[in-house]
Amino acid sequence: MPYHSLRFTVLAAFAVGAHTAGAATTSSSSSIETIEIQGEQLNHPITLISPGQSTLELDDIQREQAHNIGELVMKMPGVSLDAGARPGSERINVWGFSHPSALSIRVDGAPVGFQQYRYGSFFLDPQLLRSVRVVRGDHNVRASVGAFGGSFIMETKEAADFLDPDSSIGAMAQAGFNSVNEQWKRSVTTYGASDSGWSVLLHGSRRDADDIELGNGDVFTFSGYRQHSLLGKIRYQSDAHSMMLSHTRYDDKGRKPWANRRGAMPSISDYKINKYGSYQAAVFATSVDNHYREYTSTLNYHYQPFNDNIDTRVVIAHSQNHRYWERPDSTYQSYITSGQYGHQVWLSYERWFAELTNTSHIGDHEIMVGAQYQNQDRNSHVYNHTYRNRPAKNNGYYTPNFEPSGEQQTASVFVQDKYFITPDLELTASLRYNHIRSQGVPNPAPDYNDPSVGHDYSAISHQGWEPRVALTYDVSASTQLKAAYAYGMKAPTIDELYTVQYAKASKRASSSRDLSVTRIYWVCLIHVKMC
Repeated sequence: MPYHSLRFTVLAAFAVGAHTAGAATTSSSSSIETIEIQGEQLNHPITLISPGQSTLELDDIQREQAHNIGELVMKMPGVSLDAGARPGSERINVWGFSHPSALSIRVDGAPVGFQQYRYGSFFLDPQLLRSVRVVRGDHNVRASVGAFGGSFIMETKEAADFLDPDSSIGAMAQAGFNSVNEQWKRSVTTYGASDSGWSVLLHGSRRDADDIELGNGDVFTFSGYRQHSLLGKIRYQSDAHSMMLSHTRYDDKGRKPWANRRGAMPSISDYKINKYGSYQAAVFATSVDNHYREYTSTLNYHYQPFNDNIDTRVVIAHSQNHRYWERPDSTYQSYITSGQYGHQVWLSYERWFAELTNTSHIGDHEIMVGAQYQNQDRNSHVYNHTYRNRPAKNNGYYTPNFEPSGEQQTASVFVQDKYFITPDLELTASLRYNHIRSQGVPNPAPDYNDPSVGHDYSAISHQGWEPRVALTYDVSASTQLKAAYAYGMKAPTIDELYTVQYAKASKRASSSRDLSVTRIYWVCLIHVKMC
């Protein structure tokens, strides 16, 4: 929906023993009307660290004042935002890939992501971040399996980002206002460090916004929200040992469409006005009360003694995503099809992740070996009042047949060798092996749990090798040539394996346990002039 608007931003900050960073930005969208703007252009180029890679540092993130992760990373080459104007609808698109399973996003080493029909995928307040690095294409041996589009490596802030060299404790408060949606943004950060090697940071932020006002004066219905974010981080550094424990929380509440990634709400007919009693009640009936929560905890340990053969890193992470939404009470007597979920919907993801790597330097070779394990458990169910008297639909309590519950375990081992042939020529080769075990959960509704038509939720395994090779040549201090090849793999998701139809609905009613892995070839020859 094209529109233009003026966003007025006021940003105030108070700090003790620390630096404040970031000036507010303004944005506008174009429409048919031509607007001429005069001013001095300020160039803040994205740092290109290698062909196919780019990074945002703390100053870049503070300066952008982005509202969400998608808005922040879309500044990077090859990355775009695939979403509407409503918060909670953001998807990141890298080289045409936007499905969450085709991207690897790590926050302090922890994999994150969410998948539901026409809802966003990655949620984090950009204010929590100190750096974002993207590797486009499936060229990162440590990325999650199936990251065809690319991988994002994000790190959250820590006390050292704010403390002066002669300071040991500090605090910062910020407040901002956007007129386009009456949004107030407030945050408080406290931090400290000791001579014994310990440092701690605690950051909390809140954003409250009403519906967006469009350039023509109309209101973009159900685009308001209430968001809370929290970051707690503890770091310890002593000689060869480094330990970091971080915890992030994200909470988003607001009235939204049930399929949040959409434009204007549907038109309201006279029939619906008569049905619900008024125009306002009919509009309200098209919305849901939405609540999304995300928790991520990560332990990072790094051991680096004075030994060329030992540089060991350990990551242990746990994350949870929960979404609950409920239609208004007035809709409980309305007919809702199974394809529209239900009157109440629950979806949650829980992930456990562990990674162990060691890097050795032998002559002109930098050799990294590693292992990863991830367990992802998805729990999906609804209550559909329409089927309250239908035993075949378990009296309304069931799992959507197109969004099955299930568990997917991934175990991987890999080795990578960086060979510095000359000071200007580098050859990187890697090999990774993956084993993925998927297990569905039987549907409580007999319509979708009928073995006679092929409803089979039993476990299935997939495995395969992923070779990668890249040759990089530094032509000069500002120019680099790189050729890269990757043969990536992606196992079928729980959706693809265990989505079913009821017996009479389709010729293909059964689950799809016969699916094989998907492969992609990445062949790149890139010439980059570094900024």
